[in-house]
Amino acid sequence: MENTPILSRLENLTFTQGLEPAHLQRIAEMATPMQWGVGEMVFREGEVGSLLYMVEQGRVAIEVTVPGRGQVTILTVGPGEVFGWTSLFYQRPKTAAARTTVPTRALAINASLLRELCDSEPRLGYAVTKRLLRVVSERLKATRLQLLDVFGVGP
Repeated sequence: MENTPILSRLENLTFTQGLEPAHLQRIAEMATPMQWGVGEMVFREGEVGSLLYMVEQGRVAIEVTVPGRGQVTILTVGPGEVFGWTSLFYQRPKTAAARTTVPTRALAINASLLRELCDSEPRLGYAVTKRLLRVVSERLKATRLQLLDVFGVGP
């Protein structure tokens, strides 16, 4: 997979499937391949992030600090999914941490560059926004269920 061109790798990810070829090419130009071993921190709660990550292989636990309980996994993302998406909208401290649970490979996209591209290419901006809204909606549902479980409350 390391030798596969980034454009081909993007074409195979759920998040970017169906984007116009010219847009995929532009995103490929701002993507950096990343890899981590088991248990490595991708980012920590409180850090300011500048990257959007698209998982190619592996799994990443999204964790929050819960007083009296320490780090609690609220969600796990896997192949084809994105995380770190808040970096695309603002440069504020992260409200969660991301830690790999197995060896993981991802493409990291510079969020500022992607935001500028989306602003200059409204069709791409709309397509990315629709995809991110789907991600946010799914995350909210999953997080709600996880938090109900963590606090021992039924749905």
